[in-house]
Amino acid sequence: MMTRRKKRSCSNQKKEEEKSERIPFDLVIEILLRLPVKSIARFRYVSKLWQSTLRGQHFTESYLTISSSRPKILFTCLKDCETFFFSSPHPQDLSPIAANLHMSFPISCPSNICRPVRGWLCGLHQRTTKGTTVTEPLICNPSTGESVVLRKVKTRRKGVISFLGFDPIDKNFKVLCMTRSCIGRADSEEHQVHTLETGKKPSRKMIECDILHYPVPVEHTNGFSQYDGVCINGVLYYLAIVHGVSDDRYPDVVCFEFGSDKFKYIKKVAGHDMEILYLGRRLNSILVNYKGKLTKLQPNMPNNVCTGIQLWVLEDAEKHEWSSHIYVLPPPWRNVYEETKLCFVGTTRKGEIVLSPNTISDFFYLLYYNPDRNTITIVKIKGMETFQSHKAYTFLDHLEDVNLVPIWRM
Repeated sequence: MMTRRKKRSCSNQKKEEEKSERIPFDLVIEILLRLPVKSIARFRYVSKLWQSTLRGQHFTESYLTISSSRPKILFTCLKDCETFFFSSPHPQDLSPIAANLHMSFPISCPSNICRPVRGWLCGLHQRTTKGTTVTEPLICNPSTGESVVLRKVKTRRKGVISFLGFDPIDKNFKVLCMTRSCIGRADSEEHQVHTLETGKKPSRKMIECDILHYPVPVEHTNGFSQYDGVCINGVLYYLAIVHGVSDDRYPDVVCFEFGSDKFKYIKKVAGHDMEILYLGRRLNSILVNYKGKLTKLQPNMPNNVCTGIQLWVLEDAEKHEWSSHIYVLPPPWRNVYEETKLCFVGTTRKGEIVLSPNTISDFFYLLYYNPDRNTITIVKIKGMETFQSHKAYTFLDHLEDVNLVPIWRM
């Protein structure tokens, strides 16, 4: 016996289609805001509507706000002339945390990577053309895997130092590039600012600097110098020797305002000694954002023995006023410090000071020091075992940004 398939009427089919289209657009946006960054990058190509929505300022700012509430830890490691990026969530307890590999970028030395700014990083990319090696700033997003190489810095000098920042007023990323001689302690002479503006090609301009100075490397690795800077509320701070003012051993702090393109310098206070390089088993000294204020972390070393950590907090930049805080660490610190070369990583939003070994081993970890409780917590990091004996750089409070690079392409 033959049976006849029941056909749905056109009216019923139309009603079903209408029902499927009744999902509120606001709800769709809420769902998209919960997706991983890589999914957002793919969904741009679903339709023109999705592309314009996912690239819109409202969506990108909303996504960044959500990401700010759950920042991640970012690890970088150099291997085979590539810089690899890993990320992990912040630990909730003493359990080991897993670092997941994102991807790699052609950054020749991770020590040249500036700290992440709103999910983006700036490193130095080297390429050879016509037998000449050219060094160019490379802006990359480890979360989306996208990157863009800025135009070669115009310079009559050889050395190029780059810092990444964000102008919160114009909402643009900017890269400050300084050039100086690779030989000696010559002051930086040429200063350029690259502006990465949404919907436009990257632009650059030469700017004047009336402060004779040169940035101070905080570490030397494989022939490269690491320059450390931190961007707080649109102002970049970095260690520098100011000509005619600074002691060659103990630098001052120079700041650059990305909104006004102006340089200023902040004097150190009497006795504000800054260890420039990593010497033996001494900790390095770095600038950090500590509870919203510029702070320099350095080891406290009475009688040349490291017993704790000293914080110099900038209270008033105009008056060059600093406050000092010294913390004597509990007994476990001495054992860890003697066995491992540690580096300052930064501070968490809770005010914890974080340190880590400077090379990856079978027991790679982060050390959290809580100044309020005077306690030390050690959390093991898993997932980077294949990079043992390679140098690692760790960044806290890494955000995921969906503001994608193609809008900056030249």
